[in-house]
Amino acid sequence: MFVDASKSGVTAESVKQASKRGRQISLEESQKILGVGSNATWEEIMEKYRKIYDANEKNGSFYLLSKIYRAHERLREEFPDSHMDDHEEPKQEKQ
Repeated sequence: MFVDASKSGVTAESVKQASKRGRQISLEESQKILGVGSNATWEEIMEKYRKIYDANEKNGSFYLLSKIYRAHERLREEFPDSHMDDHEEPKQEKQ
């Protein structure tokens, strides 16, 4: 049974917290979940992630959101320069 995430009160933050508690998924599984190949760029990964996550945030289940986020998190490890995605605000240095 699918639950409308917006009606059940699931937020992106709760998905992030849940993903930290679970075990990490493999690189291959992450690529399959997001539908990207092994040669995908970070921009391609983020494009797929946003599209799939946004679609499931509106109409999907907490389980699906968690899998999508974990896939994104795992692929992020392969791109060390991608320590910030477009959902986060840049941190400004104090002067």
